[in-house]
Amino acid sequence: MKNCHKDITSYHVNRVKLTSSQLETLRNRRNANRKRLKKGLQKSNDPQPIDFISQGSYKARTTIQEPKNAYDIDDGAIFLKEYLVGERGGEKSTLDAKKMIRNAVDDGSFKTSPEVKANCVRVHYDDGSHVDIPVYRKTNDTCGKDLHEIASAAWKESNPMGVNEWFEECLSRRSESGRHQMRTLIRLIKAYCKHRPSYSLPNGFILTVLIYETYYAHSERLDSALRNLITAIRDRLRLNLTVSHPGVNENLAEHDDPKCSKLKELLTTSLEDLKILDRANCKRSEALKAWKKVFNTDYFNDAIKKAEQDEKNAAAACVAAAPFIPKPYCSRND
Repeated sequence: MKNCHKDITSYHVNRVKLTSSQLETLRNRRNANRKRLKKGLQKSNDPQPIDFISQGSYKARTTIQEPKNAYDIDDGAIFLKEYLVGERGGEKSTLDAKKMIRNAVDDGSFKTSPEVKANCVRVHYDDGSHVDIPVYRKTNDTCGKDLHEIASAAWKESNPMGVNEWFEECLSRRSESGRHQMRTLIRLIKAYCKHRPSYSLPNGFILTVLIYETYYAHSERLDSALRNLITAIRDRLRLNLTVSHPGVNENLAEHDDPKCSKLKELLTTSLEDLKILDRANCKRSEALKAWKKVFNTDYFNDAIKKAEQDEKNAAAACVAAAPFIPKPYCSRND
């Protein structure tokens, strides 16, 4: 397979992974919203959260660069169930709980007011990023075990801590290099899907679960590892499109899920595009063009131009270095 390890690594560093400055901005906004929420709740004499829990790609450190800075942070607020009550003492509805959060963080400093969404309260920033605040209530089940419910259309069982623990357990089973590579591959697969906005593809959580099911550290070369992972995910989806939630007893995708089906088709197409890498005479420019098509990006354009020029120069040098072989002498009588 034509070696493009350095090129894929460069693409990940420069176009996919967040910079330390971007991460710091997101972290500062998360912390600012926690303070804003507490202050707003205190001002309205509403209950204070007993804890916050970062979730999703920010917590897993798999957030990727987004067009128009459309980054998001999931930072849940957890309340004791007995304190989330209405004016007459009944339990607070999910809508009222989310409105309580929305009103608390809406301190007038935002150009676009925070809004209530299906499973969270979203705080918008002018640069295109946002912070999502899911609302949880904590209680105990019949066995005295902690139970968390998220404010969705109704109060729905959730396990935000369990998902974080599951991901850390996924990483703990790998070597240090395997942990690093798995995170890198998650980002690359997410970018692979994100760069096709016209496609309806699975979200980052489903992609992460699929990668957990299929990844193993089989190559130090990032290009080889990525190609092997693409093959493994495609084969997994050929067997079954169902994807189970790792934290609660439900499915993230069902057996006929159209998004997973579309992903399977896309991966199959990409594997066909990458077959040229196995040719013994595969040129570097051809390999880079294949990866350019796979990622649907212009990142490799300069490298492709340079490779084509290098190949042209090498071909000219070969012609110039070829020994001169005169034609055989022929007499006029021959």
